[in-house]
Amino acid sequence: MKKIALLAALCAGLLGSAGGVYADDVKKEEATYKKIEAKLESTTLSVVNYDDTDVNEVIKDFAKKGQITIVIDKKALEGVAEADRKVTLELADIKLGNALNIVLDQIGLVKSYKNGVLYITTQEKAQGAVSTKTYDVRDITMKVQDFPAPEIRLKAQDEQRGPQVDIPKEDPPTTEDIVEMIESTVKADWGSTAKITIAQGQLIVSAPRDVHKSVADLLDQLRASK
Repeated sequence: MKKIALLAALCAGLLGSAGGVYADDVKKEEATYKKIEAKLESTTLSVVNYDDTDVNEVIKDFAKKGQITIVIDKKALEGVAEADRKVTLELADIKLGNALNIVLDQIGLVKSYKNGVLYITTQEKAQGAVSTKTYDVRDITMKVQDFPAPEIRLKAQDEQRGPQVDIPKEDPPTTEDIVEMIESTVKADWGSTAKITIAQGQLIVSAPRDVHKSVADLLDQLRASK
């Protein structure tokens, strides 16, 4: 009996580890973006001086000075008139993030985050940027087998049996329950820019970055409550 219980606990632990991987990936990605933002904020440029310089060269220079990776959406840049891709700018003692914002304002593009890097694209694409991630929730939905133990009865001096208290045991949520929780709790345009499908006990979520972060946080709360 002890061996069976031990195997059940081991399986639960293995599934729990697998379930946390995908949520952890979201958190690691968020941590990467925060590091990029921190470098944009902490890096000060003593001199910024560009005279009719191609914006690609300006962005490369910013990336080198901030020691970060910046990718420009080529299709978005193609939508900018060739004359507007030339940057003429003279600044002093300015934060890298502010200098980048000024340059992007000039060419009509914005900064976003995608695939772990700073991504330059259009406002429309930045707002609608959707990625697909898989969340393994089997550790949340799995019901651990309760193995019966020998009955132990404590008697008072009068040999009368004390009051019996039944502790209700709630079944774990189903995958469908979790989907319902997410869609009712996490603010998103569900069915449009945000979608959830179920596959073999896992949730496949297509949604913007902030929605993924909220989903990962909610799943962590469910795990902590078990």
